[in-house]
Order: sequence, then C-alpha cells, then structure tokens
Amino acid sequence: MIDAGAELTKKLDESGLPVTTALWLFAPELNEWRLLFASPDVGTKGPRDVYEKIQQAINQLGDKASAAPLSVVGLLDADADLVRLLKVAIRTGPGVNRIRFSKNVINGHFIDDALIYRAA
Repeated sequence: MIDAGAELTKKLDESGLPVTTALWLFAPELNEWRLLFASPDVGTKGPRDVYEKIQQAINQLGDKASAAPLSVVGLLDADADLVRLLKVAIRTGPGVNRIRFSKNVINGHFIDDALIYRAA
C-alpha cells in the first residue's frame, strides 16, 4: 500500500494533475485505510474529471497499483478542513515523502493514523 500510494502520487504529478495533499488516512469508523488526494481541480473541474485522471494513472501503473485501486481513493478540495489542518502541522514541499502521523491532535482534531506523502 505504501509503495502503491507513492507511485500513484508520482504518476499523477507526471500527468499534470495538481496534487497539493496526498496521504493514506486510517478511518477507524470503517476500520480501513483511504488514499486521499487534494487538488484544486476538484473544485474547478469537478471530481469526475479528477477521478478519471486517477483511473488513467492507476491503469498506467498496472500491477504496481494493485494495492491502491480506485475503490480506496478519496478526493478532497484543496481547501478542505483536513488539508488545512495538515498544513498547520506538516509542510512537505512538492515532492513525495513518507511521514507517519499517528495518534496526534491538530487544533483539537484527532488524527488516528496517517501516512503523508505530501502536504504542500
């Protein structure tokens, strides 16, 4: 999952999709991990367009993306609450990093577990 998320983030960068935040986030209420991407294109072009670009990137990665199918991918607007919260605590820059962020509180909001590739 970790490698698949990183590879997919890199492929989205290559495709020209502006990704400001990319992370795996554990959803305890569902007991599962979600691969979240935030992009200004979600608000300007709509989620369908962004999901199509993500699906194309997944297809290009082939077996490398098997641990990150579209069914686990979620989209956030670049101004979403979670995106703003992460920017308070972490600034990664434009590259692809791997920062584990577990059992932390940001401005009163609890983050159970996350693996952050980008929070720029």
